[in-house]
Parts: sequence; structure tokens; C-alpha cells
Amino acid sequence: MKLLSLFHPRAHASGRYSFAALVLMLGVLLSLLAAVQVKQLLDGEAVDRFAFAADQVTIRIEERLDAYALVLRGAAGLFDASDAVTRTEWRDYVRKLRVSDTLERVLGIGFTRLLRPDELESHIAEIRAEGYPDYTVHPPGPRDIYTSIVFLEPFDARNQRAFGYDMFSESVRREAMIQARDTGRAALSGRVQLLQETGDDVQAGTLMYVPVYRVEMPTSTRAQRAEALKGWTYSPYRMTDLMTGILGDWELMEGEAVGLRIYDGPEVDSEGLLFSNSEIDSGAPSRFAQSREVNFNGRIWSLQFDHQSPQEAVAYTTAWATLGAGLLLSGLLFGLILSISGTRVRAEQIAARLTEELREQGEQLRQSEYRWRFAIAGSGGGLWDWDIAQDTMYFSPRWAEIMGVDESALGTSLDEWERRVHPDDRVAATSALRDYLEGRRARYVNEYRMQHEDGRWIWIQDRGIVVSRAEDGRPLRMIGTDTDITERKNDELALRAAHAESQRFRAALDYVSSYIYMKDTEGRYTFANHAGLELFGVTPEDLPGSDDNRFFPPETVRRLHKIDRRVLSGEQTTEEVEVVDPAGQRRVYLEIKAPIRDEIDPERIVGLLGISTDITTLKDHERQLERIAHYDPLTGLPNRVLLADRLHQAMAHSQRHGERLAVVYLDLDGFKAINDTHGHAAGDRMLVELAARMKGVMRAEDTLSRLGGDEFVAVLVDVDSVYACEPLLKRLLGAASEPVRIDDDRLQVSASLGVTFYPEAGQDLEADQLLRQADQAMYQAKLAGKGRFHVFDAERDRTARSHHETIEDIRRALGDEEFVLHYQPKVNMRTGEVIGVEALIRWQHPEHGLLPPARFLPEIENHPLSVELGEWVIERALKQMEEWGAEDGPALEVSVNVAAFQLRQSDFVERLQLLLEAHPEIAPRRLELEVLETSALGDMVEVTRRLEGCRALGVAVSLDDFGTGYASLTYLKRLPAGTVKVDQSFVRDILEDPEDLAILNGVMSLAEAFGRRVIAEGVETLEHGDMLLYLGCDLAQGYGIARPMPADRIPGWVSDWRPATHWAGLSRIGREDMPLMYASVAHRAWVMRVEAYLRGQSPQPPPLAEDREGLVHSLEHSGLLSPADLATLLQRHQEIHELVGELVRLRERGQGERALVRLDELHAQRDGLLDTLSGHLGSARTL
Repeated sequence: MKLLSLFHPRAHASGRYSFAALVLMLGVLLSLLAAVQVKQLLDGEAVDRFAFAADQVTIRIEERLDAYALVLRGAAGLFDASDAVTRTEWRDYVRKLRVSDTLERVLGIGFTRLLRPDELESHIAEIRAEGYPDYTVHPPGPRDIYTSIVFLEPFDARNQRAFGYDMFSESVRREAMIQARDTGRAALSGRVQLLQETGDDVQAGTLMYVPVYRVEMPTSTRAQRAEALKGWTYSPYRMTDLMTGILGDWELMEGEAVGLRIYDGPEVDSEGLLFSNSEIDSGAPSRFAQSREVNFNGRIWSLQFDHQSPQEAVAYTTAWATLGAGLLLSGLLFGLILSISGTRVRAEQIAARLTEELREQGEQLRQSEYRWRFAIAGSGGGLWDWDIAQDTMYFSPRWAEIMGVDESALGTSLDEWERRVHPDDRVAATSALRDYLEGRRARYVNEYRMQHEDGRWIWIQDRGIVVSRAEDGRPLRMIGTDTDITERKNDELALRAAHAESQRFRAALDYVSSYIYMKDTEGRYTFANHAGLELFGVTPEDLPGSDDNRFFPPETVRRLHKIDRRVLSGEQTTEEVEVVDPAGQRRVYLEIKAPIRDEIDPERIVGLLGISTDITTLKDHERQLERIAHYDPLTGLPNRVLLADRLHQAMAHSQRHGERLAVVYLDLDGFKAINDTHGHAAGDRMLVELAARMKGVMRAEDTLSRLGGDEFVAVLVDVDSVYACEPLLKRLLGAASEPVRIDDDRLQVSASLGVTFYPEAGQDLEADQLLRQADQAMYQAKLAGKGRFHVFDAERDRTARSHHETIEDIRRALGDEEFVLHYQPKVNMRTGEVIGVEALIRWQHPEHGLLPPARFLPEIENHPLSVELGEWVIERALKQMEEWGAEDGPALEVSVNVAAFQLRQSDFVERLQLLLEAHPEIAPRRLELEVLETSALGDMVEVTRRLEGCRALGVAVSLDDFGTGYASLTYLKRLPAGTVKVDQSFVRDILEDPEDLAILNGVMSLAEAFGRRVIAEGVETLEHGDMLLYLGCDLAQGYGIARPMPADRIPGWVSDWRPATHWAGLSRIGREDMPLMYASVAHRAWVMRVEAYLRGQSPQPPPLAEDREGLVHSLEHSGLLSPADLATLLQRHQEIHELVGELVRLRERGQGERALVRLDELHAQRDGLLDTLSGHLGSARTL
């Protein structure tokens, strides 16, 4: 029954459904497993892509740091090429660098200078002199070493915050600076906050330093490098800005959102976080997490990578497709089993095979796609796909990026590719493609140039493969990649050129007669030119591996090895080496050797290059010429050349050992007469004999040389003073003056010696200056009577040279028209009339600005140049009067000062007449000559005659600075001067000094007695004018009226000037009222002495009785005041004395500050008293 039940229709159907369901369940399970496997593969591919991105970012960071170090080394090279790098040179260098993309987002490039404490003050003054008055080195405080940022470009507002900053004062920066100094390589600092941070968007910072050494100092060891250090070139980096520039498009590569955190040091520590472009999650890292390290010359950065969106990082389309396909296939199988139960086994086999093939094909497809995409991404190539049958092209976005064109602007035909190919490469490129398509080439790989969108030509490596053919073998579709190999190609071309150049260079070396060779670090020969091979007697094949022991004797080998060791330690040598050559002959070679450094690591020395030149014959000639070049052929003494060398050596020795030397310049007196009388042959014999005698009396360490003719120079070393070398000088004089017998004649000369010493305090002299000093001293000895010596006087020479240089400067300034005239008005204070102007010379010096006459006229006093300058002043004044007339300006009289030396010239009047005749439009009466009364000293009659001649021409004469001479009354009486100018020294203090007031009153009386017009100089205030008008002096000149001014301002001043309104009402007081004026001046002076005491400028206060007796006595006997007015003035005077007594007591009790506060009160009381008194003087009896 059971067997039959198997064939029952319902049982059969039930079994068929069970089997189909089982197959369906198995298919679903397999589909899920396949989808999971695909998902795992996709996850693995995503992790690999992310790891690749992390590698590329790490490489980019390392390359960029190396590039920045190279830039700083280039900046350091500026100091090797220039003695002093200026701020402009630095700015130009950085500006050129910033054109490159390499320096994007870099804050700047700077130089910080190393300073010793004793250099700090001069350094600050130097930078301030460049136009930075607020510059200082900060932070302040004493330190053993200072540094200062002196250059930082671009010098914008942010970077100016760091100007002058001492980075060595901060520990993190100092550590990197010391590392750079000691290693000679670039160094990075740890994490810092830069001074450029302004408070907004503060970022972590770091700095890179490259040391700058002094070129002339060795740097082989750490100690030498520290000693030779000049400073550092450096760059500050804000890490976020820096990494944004470095990462570029790698921050989002192929859809991979790269999250990066950079830590200073190998440990991941929040304190060392330098950069992060994503939020730091305290949870576990994702499966994409990667770690890398960047080691920059010992400074380690830890790079932590993670995907910013790990959930979105993988597209599971392929896994879902696999699952869907598996489920679909399972359903189909399920239906197939139900419909074809009889072929169940075969269906299962087919299903299994299909499932396996589907899985393998999917796996192969995924593997192929992954390899293809990874290969393309890794190579950086752009993909192209050519449908040959349809003649259409597809270019990937990367291809468009390589060509610099927008993807939407690309064509879809082969022309898009062909038109970009370089015309010179187009035929070869299309031929290579055709050969591959037609089967004449097995692979298609080609290199050619294509035009970038910006017009430049780039090198492309083109690879491709036919992926589809027709049944007849005709290609239907071809795909490939184009890779930009411009950089590699340029390197390749440069390498080829370098190789060709090297071959040409080696060939050229074979034509050089010098022996040129190279050795490795073990001293083995690796190359020698043709001359060297002949010297060694070997072939090019036999030379490599040989050392010096094969070619030279042991003594020579030791000498050569010693030089080689120095070169292999980094030194470049140039030495003369005497060796025994392979033929056994002693030869002299000039050996020039230099280290050969590795191109990649310049610190590593890989060998040496040597050039040996046989100079044996040259040295023989040199020894022969040495005698001719350095010794006098007649006397055998050192000549001028050898003297210079020995003098330099002696000076250097004196400096090192603190000793003095003497230079003696010797000239024979009377030798020319012997030459002329007895002939040159006799003269030569005498010179030989005298030279031998003088050399015989000198010490062995001294030098006697002959300059030529009868001139000799001796260098005496280790002398303390002129007294110490006086015996030797006398012996030289004696040896030179001893008679010499020439045939039957007994000839005799003497000598004059000039001596100078070195070193002398305050002098920094060269050798030729010492010789000139000795020569000058010798000339003084001849002037003093010959046959003696004279010691050079440095101070007298310095004064003479300074005076001479000033005279030459004045002469040049006169020729360059640097002198100008300013004009000071002279006025009548009572009427307001401008009676004339005085022409005053000024020097518009190109360096020192406008100089007054006191700065230069004394230098040419009694010098012929003063005459030339004086005539220029007269000529310019006459010309200025013409110009004023042409412009309808004022017709003013102009007075000019005439120096005594000019006035004493015999042709003074005639030359003045010529100047006047050159300006016929100017009436001579408008010119006035101001003559100092001291001009007549020595020859009153002659000076008077010349001044009378000037008056005959119509020129006016004024007696200037009257009262300062030796016999003013005589000058006033005899000199034909119509005007007397009272010297300002008598006018300036008439408000405070009764004696000056009395002198001025006396001068006024004298001038009036002799009928002279009087002008007062030095009128500085209105009060001076008041006092002069009281004295009867109406004419005045001074700063209180007008300062000297350029000529173009005179017309405007003349038209605008008005005298003080009250001057017109002031009358000259009578003689009997003068005591009251003297008393008021004395009172003012007394108050000033009180003020001096209160200010601590005088030890004792003036007595009260002194003022009371003077002023009160004058008031009571003046007769000007009514009893009531007199009582009022006496009361005010008593109040002043009471206030003074109170202030003095405050000062004596130590309350000086309180006394000073009340000085204004004292001034007010004084001025009130004097103003009242002045009012009474104004109404006094007048003349």
C-alpha cells in the first residue's frame, strides 16, 4: 500500500511541492549568502580606497613640507649671495615666490636675526632709522641671547604684530630654533599660538625654521654651526589654513569624505591636536580608521584618518542586485520544478551551474571593475572610450580636468582628441594608433604632446586596448587612459640633456692639460682624464679601484691622504703640493679639491673631485720674478711692493700683541745736486753705499726699503715711544750724513726724517695713510732746517684736513648753487615805514638742511674763498632788487655784510663798481655795505680810503655790531659810515639788566653826537620796542618784528606789516627821568632773581633792601608823580615785598612747591606795578 501510495496523484503532488519548496528555501539562503559576500567585498574595496586616499594625503603633506623647507633654504641662500640683504630685496624675493601655488595659505616668509645683549641697542636704532620709530625687541627683559623678527613678508597688519618679536624667548619655538641651528636642517616647532592671531578664528599654529650661517665661517661641527649662526629664515603656519591648501580635492576624493586629525608627536593627545576637519567623537572609530606618521627631520606628526560619513561610504547596489538576482533565480527554479518535475535532476544541475556561473561572473566583474577603477585612480589618468563603428568618443571628467576644459564643452568625436595633438606629433600618434588597430602592433602605448586649454603643451602617455571586435576581426570598440606625464617627461629630457652634457664634458676634459680625477670615499680612483691616465700610466679600464699607493711613494701618499681627509669632511682645498711623480721626478702641483655631494641628500659626501696642474716651471719663474718684483735692483733693499706687505704684517702683529711700531720716511737732502754735478752713475754708487750703511745701523727685525730716487722708508717694530726709538733715528741720520768717497771725490748729503707711530688712540689707519703721515712729517723736518727728524702730529693734521674739507665743500656748494639769501626787514617803529632789508646768507645743505652763516663762514675767514662768496652775495642781492622791480615790488634798500678780508682787497672798490655796472637799473644808493668795526684793525687809513671809494660810487655804508670792537669811539669818528647798528648783545637784555640799558643809552648819545643814524638789532618783543622808543631809537630790526625770510615773501610782508598801535604814542623821555626807567628795569631783574631762588637755581634770595632802595628812591625823586599816585605805587611795591617774604619763608620751610604755585600771583603784582609806572613814563617830559 505504501508503494502504491507513492504513485497516488495527491502524494506525488505533495512530494513535488515539498521538493520545490526545499529548493526555493535553499535558493533564498544561497542568495542571501552571495549578497553578504558581495557586501563584504564592497566594504573591503571601500576600506582599500580610503587607505589609498590616506596614503595620498600623507604624501601630499610630506611633499608640501619639503617644498616649504626648500623655499626657506632658498631664502637663506640670499644671505650667502649678499653681504647685507635689504628689506626691498627680501620683499621682491617673497613676492616672486608667492606667484607659485606652493605658498598658498602660508602666512609669510620671514627672517629673524640673532642678537647678543651688547648688540641690542644699536640694532633697535638701526631699524628705527629705516623708518620704524616705534620698533623694539619684545618681550622686554634681560636674556643671554636675543632674536628679533626683522623681515616678514607680506608685511600686512596681521604680520606686523610679530615685527621685533624674540621667538627665542618662548620655549616651544626655542627648541625648534636650537634643533635647526645644531643640525643645519629645517626644523618644525611644536604647537603654538601665533602672534598673528587676532581673536577671531584662532587656530593652532606651527613654525618652520632654517638656519642662516655666516658664509666665511666653517659649519662642519655643531659647535661651529652655533658660532657661525646669523639667524633663521622661517615661516609661520596656521594649521587649518595650511591643511586646507595641502588637502585640496583629497578632502573629498571619489566621494570619500576624508576626516583627518593631526597631533604633534607620536601620541594621540588632545593637548597636541594641531588640525581637525571633523568633530572629535569619543566613541569607537569606524572600520575606515587609518593611522599614519609624518617624520620631518625628527618632528613626528601623528595622522588619524576616519570617514566622516561611514554609513554613506559604500553603495550596496551590487549586493542588492545579487540578492535580487538570486531570489529571482530561486523563484524561476521553483516554478521550473513545479512545471517540469520529470526533469528535476537536470533542472537542479542547471540551476546550480547557473548559480555558480552567475556568482563567478559577478565576482570577476567586481574584481575587474575594482582593479580598473583602482588602477585609473592610482595613475591619475583620464579614461576615454571610443566607439569605432559609430565614431563617437567618451571622455571621463578626469580627462577633461587634465586638458583644463569643462566637461560639458568636450566633443564626442575623434577630432576632439586629434585637434589637441601637437602638430609635430600628430602623424606619429595617428600612425601608432592605426598600426595597433590593423594588427601591426601587439600593444598600444604611446607618448606625445597635447595642448592644454590654457595654451601650454603637456606630455601625455596614452594606453588603450580593443575590447570588442566584429566577427571578421574588425575592431568595434577601444578604451584607454591618458596620463599627464609632463613632469616625468621634463625630468627625462633633463636627464638626457645632463647625460649628453656629462659625456661632452668628459670628452672636453681630455683636451685639458691639467690632471683631472675623481675618487670615492675610500680614496679609490673612479675617473681620470686623458692627461691623468698618461701620468699614471694606466688605461681607463685599469684605473677604477686603484689608490695612491699604486702611483706614488709613501711620503707623497701620506701628504695626499691628509688633504683627501679634509675634503671628504666637507672642506674645499687649494694647495701647492710637491710630490715625486711615477717617473721619480720632483714636481710641484697646484691641487684643487672639492667634495662631491649626493644630489638627493646634500649632507652626504660621496667622493671628491681633484684638479692637479703642474706648476713646476711656473714656480721656478716665480722665484726668479720674486726677486725682481719685491727688491730694488740697485740697492737690493725691499721695494715699495714688499714694503707694503711687511708693513701690513707689522701692523697686524702690533694689533695682536699690543705693541707699537714706527714708520720712518727718509729723504736725502742735497742728493739732486750730486746727481746733476757728478752724474747718475756716481749718484747710484752713493745710494748703494748709503743704503748699506743705514741698513747696518738698524735692528734685524726692522725693515729698510727704497721707494725710488733718494727716498727710503724704515719700519721699526716694538717701539714704546719716540724716546725709545730716538737713538735709532739719530743713527739713521748719522749713517746718511757720513761722507762717501766716489773715485777721487768725497761726497756728502744729509737726511730729513718724518716719523709716525701705530697704533694711536682714536685712529683706524691703513698702511698708505701711515706712509702719507710719515711723508708729511718729513716735509715738516725739511721746513725746520733739514738734517733732523719730525714726529707727525695727528691732532694738527686732523684739524687741517677737516678745515680743508669744509673749504672744499663750500667751494663745491657755491658751484652747485646751494647758497641762498634770506632777507630780514628793517623798520621805523614809530612811523611804520619799512626802510630796507638785510641780506643774510644761508646754506641749503643737501644732507644737513638749511645752515646759518655761523656754521660755515668762520671756516673761510681770511681765505680767498670768502671774497668769492662775498661777491656772490652782492651780485645776488642786486639781481633780487631787479626781480622785485620787474614784479612791481617794493623799492627797498638792501644791506649786505662785507667781511674784513674782502674789504682789505686792493681792488675791492673796482670790483664793486663792475657789479653795479652789471645792474644799471639799480641805483647804487639802494645798496648798503655793513662793515664790522673790527674790519679796520691794522690799517684804519686803508679801510677808510676804500669805504670813501664806495661812498663815491653812491653806495651807503653802515657800521655793524657797534660796541663790540676795541676802539669804538675812534671807529665812529673816523670811518665814513652813515648808519650805526647797535649790536644785539646790548639790546637783548635791556628789559632786565640796567647796565645794558645804560650802555645802550650811551651808544645812542655817541651816535647822536657824531650825527649817525642808529638801528637797534635784537628787538625780540614789543617791550623791547617800547624801551627803544623811550630812548629815542626809532629804527629797529629783530625777531620781534620779522624773522629772516625767502625773497618771494618780502613783498607780501611789506604790504601786510603794521607796527604796534601804541608805538606811535610813545615819546622819548628826558634825561632827568632816566633813573626811574633804570629803577623799573632793576626791579624786574630783582623779581627774576627771586624766582631763580624759588626754583632752586640760586642758593640765596636777593635782599629786599636792594630793591627798596633802588625803586623807592627813584619814585620819590622823579617828580613825575602826584602824592596820591606815589602813595599808590609805594603801597603796591610794599605788597610785592610782603608776598616775596612769604614765598621765601615757604621755600626755607621746605614747601617750595607751594611757593612755585604762587609765582603767577607775584608776576601779576610786578606787571601791575610796571604797567602803572610805564603809563607815567609815557606822560613824562619828552625831548
